[in-house]
Amino acid sequence: MIAMLRELDRRQPVLARLGWAMAAVLAFCLASMLLDGRGINGVSVWTKPAKFAASLAVWFWTLAWAWGVLAPAVRDGWVARVVLWGTVAAGLFEQGWITLRAALGLRSHFASDPLGAFMFSVMGAAALALVLLAAVLGMLVLLRGDGAQARPWRLAVGLGLVVAGVMGGVTGFAIGAQGGPVIGGTLSDAAAWPPFFWSRDGGDLRIAHFLGTHAMQAIPAFALLAAPGVPGVAVAALAWLALSVAAFVLALAGIPLMP
Repeated sequence: MIAMLRELDRRQPVLARLGWAMAAVLAFCLASMLLDGRGINGVSVWTKPAKFAASLAVWFWTLAWAWGVLAPAVRDGWVARVVLWGTVAAGLFEQGWITLRAALGLRSHFASDPLGAFMFSVMGAAALALVLLAAVLGMLVLLRGDGAQARPWRLAVGLGLVVAGVMGGVTGFAIGAQGGPVIGGTLSDAAAWPPFFWSRDGGDLRIAHFLGTHAMQAIPAFALLAAPGVPGVAVAALAWLALSVAAFVLALAGIPLMP
């Protein structure tokens, strides 16, 4: 475990340490749940910043690991720098605003007050930047990966990031366009299962969003555990994409996927 953490820091120290910062925010939010009884949408006001902190910690660490799959000459190039600092700026803005709104007892998503509504649109742009930059990193890995590393591994990391970027963007846009993630079900999260609180009586676009964005971990994990060749990695990527699309279609149809 210690060796893995050191490796993350060696590959991309900014993203690695930012992942730890998000882990600290998660711990703060979990502790706040015990002390603060306020709620939004049937759950603790600290639920959303906790979920985002956990997600961003994994996001930053995954991108830090992927950095090591780039060709050495590419890691400090201008495209990589845009991906790095764009990801840092968008991630810190998202987490900062969501945490601040929670502290104030206000919605960060689909807010009704003028400032909250405006900032929600800015959050949408930041979220889109995050997923697009992940896809760009994936393309860099596919096109300019480290030739010293196995081709199936480079393909798995690159495709994982590209699928995550595309599906994260599509599902995130759909959530914003629908005015919320739940279709045909109860809008409150109170009756849903923690820690995700996905709808149990309607379609929930958050499931497809979760599956889509976690392609960046699922596809490389398959390559690492199953050690397939290039065709196997391609089939795994298509299968994960199909699973994400199926969850997306079912959610749009208002069909619940949680028991």
